[in-house]
Amino acid sequence: MAQHELVHWEQALVLQVALTLAAAALVYYGLRRQRKGFGTLEERATLRTLAFATSTLRALRQGLTERSAATVLPEVEVQAGAPAVALYGPDGLLAFHAAAAGPAERHRLHVGAETPAVLEALASGRLRMVRVHRQPAEACELRTAIVAPLIVNERPVAALVTYHTQSPRAASLRIASDLADLLATQLRLQEAETQRMALARSELKALRAQISPHFVYNSLTTIAAFIRTDPQRARQLITDFADFTRRAFTSPQAEFSKLADELVYVNQYLVIEQARLGERLTVRYHIEPEVLSITVPALILQPLVENAVKHGIEDARGSGAVEIRAEDEDDECLITVSDDGAGFRPELAADGIGALSNIDQRLRQVFGSGYGLAIESGPRSGTTVRLRVPKYRPGVRAS
Repeated sequence: MAQHELVHWEQALVLQVALTLAAAALVYYGLRRQRKGFGTLEERATLRTLAFATSTLRALRQGLTERSAATVLPEVEVQAGAPAVALYGPDGLLAFHAAAAGPAERHRLHVGAETPAVLEALASGRLRMVRVHRQPAEACELRTAIVAPLIVNERPVAALVTYHTQSPRAASLRIASDLADLLATQLRLQEAETQRMALARSELKALRAQISPHFVYNSLTTIAAFIRTDPQRARQLITDFADFTRRAFTSPQAEFSKLADELVYVNQYLVIEQARLGERLTVRYHIEPEVLSITVPALILQPLVENAVKHGIEDARGSGAVEIRAEDEDDECLITVSDDGAGFRPELAADGIGALSNIDQRLRQVFGSGYGLAIESGPRSGTTVRLRVPKYRPGVRAS
């Protein structure tokens, strides 16, 4: 799936859930304001349905498993109004739930009897009715089941089964179909989140591939030069280099980290670069302590600093300064990386160069379209890169 299509798909699903929760809140407060009871039958049904959507979203956040299926089925049974319900995966039964003190509890003893018929209906991708027993089962009143496939990415991935003591009416068919659609929507959202995380990890790997060869070569050359002239400095640089590369070459496990950790990583990088460039490179920090604990996308700061050193100070063929600022601005943090070096043409800033484009895309994916990089640059006038990060965003937390 193309990256921009994934972003649009994910945004549409997130918007759908947000609208559902907002509607639930409006219905809830509307009912609270009424003096008599809890509103009409329609309002109570709407509130139950919205609460059901919220609870299943939480349960299915990690996908459809035996455990998550068992968690959602009691609520499904209430919504379906059926004696019993079940969820099947492509390989068979995931979970079965019977209404308390109902006619379906005995069916648990032979629930697998209809598995072949259910799996056949699941594979077809269409709503079907199947017979529960080929021969009437003693002491089991269930006779018919509705099999409603859950369609994700145009393929059936599971099936919701509602059980009935007689031939179901049209309303029961519609309820089963609608419940299956709602569960499928939750699974689509979970799959979009999984793909987004995979994309984020691949972009972290791409960033590491961009910065590592250039930095490793220059660092080893610098350390080699100090071995003869200043062995003590060389030993310290080897330790600094090892600390830096331990993180740089480790496969990314966490998508987010604390700003304080990102600054430590940046400082390790700059210590080695200052040893290499000597008096040509001056570094200034302005970090407000209030923002050290905020969560940011991992490896969001070091590539900006490396870009300032490599394309700013080195290309200027003279001395220069890199300044890193992190400032508290109400519910956001403003991060700025600037240099007074060579700069580049404005049209290159618009297109994005190397790691800058990668970081801009990651910021927009995580926080929204209003949170990309702002780049100001010009030939021989230096470069300033700004980004804003919300202090809090649901689902964004350091491991």
